[in-house]
Amino acid sequence: MKQGLLVLVAAVLVAMLSGCMGLSNYQDQSYSEANNPIFEHGMEDQQWIRDEFATYKSRRGHKAFAIAVVNGHVYATGFGDDKVTMALAETEALRMCAHYSQGVGRCTIVDKEASADDHGLTQAEIDMAPKELIAHRDIHHYLNYLDADAPKAFIVAACSGQAFWVDAAESKQQAEQEALQYCENGRHPSDPCCMVLESE
Repeated sequence: MKQGLLVLVAAVLVAMLSGCMGLSNYQDQSYSEANNPIFEHGMEDQQWIRDEFATYKSRRGHKAFAIAVVNGHVYATGFGDDKVTMALAETEALRMCAHYSQGVGRCTIVDKEASADDHGLTQAEIDMAPKELIAHRDIHHYLNYLDADAPKAFIVAACSGQAFWVDAAESKQQAEQEALQYCENGRHPSDPCCMVLESE
């Protein structure tokens, strides 16, 4: 019975996490510097698109902006920002676009900007961080967690790597439970679940 339950839990986790990885089936990861006429038309006609693009432009780090097109019109947008590489920014933009479009249309990168800003992190700190942490802000959280007092737990949202942590708890189990609750309450709806990355 217990073994069957473990198999079921593992199957559910694999299914949920596959949602983070299965974007390439219907996403266009190509990008050129050429203007996108559908996006330009949407920028002229739709305030919500201008607002989303302005928010994206105000963000730091490697960033990318994607649109979902349906019947020649912008149906949804998504962006990734503050990422440690451009590839991660593009992947996050496409993931968010797919989330907001609910799989309708085709998501395409229409803008991206590289960043030379190190965001107060050394390359060594970026390299030593767990691979699940793809944004500068979450690596900063991780470095703070490393310096914190145990019992403690560090939790990430499964797709975005958004970080949550608790320190100085009464026990390791309590730290994990509290951090998981923070993650469940604070994670983006596009993230299917939260997972314990480290605890002690």
